Amino acid sequence: MGAPAVDQSEALHQLYEAYPYPRTVSGLEEFKSGKRQPIWNPRTSFSVFFPEAAVREGLDILIAGCGTNLVPVFGAFMPKARIVGVDISAASLQISTDLCAEHGLDNVEHHQLALEEVASLEQAFDFVCCTGVLHHLADPAEGLRALGGVTRPDGAIMAMVYARYGRQGIYMLQDLATKLGLSIDELSAAKVQKLLAFLPQGHPFRLVYPNVGAVISLEEVMDMVLNPRDRSYDVYDVRQLVDDAGLRFHRWLGNAPYRPDMTALGRAGLLSEADGLDVWDQAAAAELAFGNLIKHSFVVTHPERSSADELFAGDRILAAYPSLSAHLRVDQSGANLVVTNEGHPLPIETVAPVSEMGALLKVCDGTRTVRQLASALGDGVVEAYRHLYNADAINLSLVRAAPGNA
Repeated sequence: MGAPAVDQSEALHQLYEAYPYPRTVSGLEEFKSGKRQPIWNPRTSFSVFFPEAAVREGLDILIAGCGTNLVPVFGAFMPKARIVGVDISAASLQISTDLCAEHGLDNVEHHQLALEEVASLEQAFDFVCCTGVLHHLADPAEGLRALGGVTRPDGAIMAMVYARYGRQGIYMLQDLATKLGLSIDELSAAKVQKLLAFLPQGHPFRLVYPNVGAVISLEEVMDMVLNPRDRSYDVYDVRQLVDDAGLRFHRWLGNAPYRPDMTALGRAGLLSEADGLDVWDQAAAAELAFGNLIKHSFVVTHPERSSADELFAGDRILAAYPSLSAHLRVDQSGANLVVTNEGHPLPIETVAPVSEMGALLKVCDGTRTVRQLASALGDGVVEAYRHLYNADAINLSLVRAAPGNA
């Protein structure tokens, strides 16, 4: 007789009980003060998730697969919101609960619960955050469908799954661990930990962890290399996942990594070929051209809500109110401004003369439409704002911001 089949779900549960992940957050006071913020959060990036709605902070938020630190971070940064965290790991929830209590967060609650069972909470949410979880489920579409079931009709789901191409080095190491017969235990993890430190610079793993000699925590080694269930996705797989869940793809977080004009295709003179592709084929082309995306982050809604492309494509952008991205970084290099978005998983730059870029960004306060700004600033402004939106330098909303609150 062969060895008994391994129950992957139970193995996954035991892994996160023994090795809660990720490690606890430091500097929670900085989130409370607003000096730090979660990437793509619905407080400072509200229009990314709700471009048709007026800004509000009293959201009901579900963190699905919350781990050790997401509930404290969101609870500290969004004190007017109600934060509910669910996770299968009692150990992770205890760390999260203790951290919330330590910092006096009274807008949070925790439940030990499988993501697929969130309906048992008998609660509805405006915003659902599920990052780094769906790809570990037996049926990711079932999990995403369950999240859709507790999301209000005008709500949004922020999801992240692993990307296939940028993580090839990790999947090679998973295959190696299997070939060597390594187990989900501390001895095996310590051996892998040592191996990772000595992998050469040219190993594909260095796309994810470039520093040779760096020691990676045992918790991360377990989660990354010895995880009993780990799926990866390309662009088309993401589309299939959302379709199978019966939901609608709203947009990527952010846009730029899925735009051919942000890749080497532009410098190679291949944009005319890419322009003939539909939006999914363009996103797939960009993923292949970059080659080092390690995750896909995106927004999902109920089918009744319009996608970002439906709201802002073509002339519809004229009715939008542009405001600066919460993750915008602007540096000056000689006579040029270099614009980047710190929420991107890889560096993508937009470079333009100070006189041009500065004028465009200075008036992005969410109180005037692209049409109004184009009338004031002249020719070329509409396409310039479209590029800045695609580069994630600005956000677009159909609702005018209150002065000073963009």
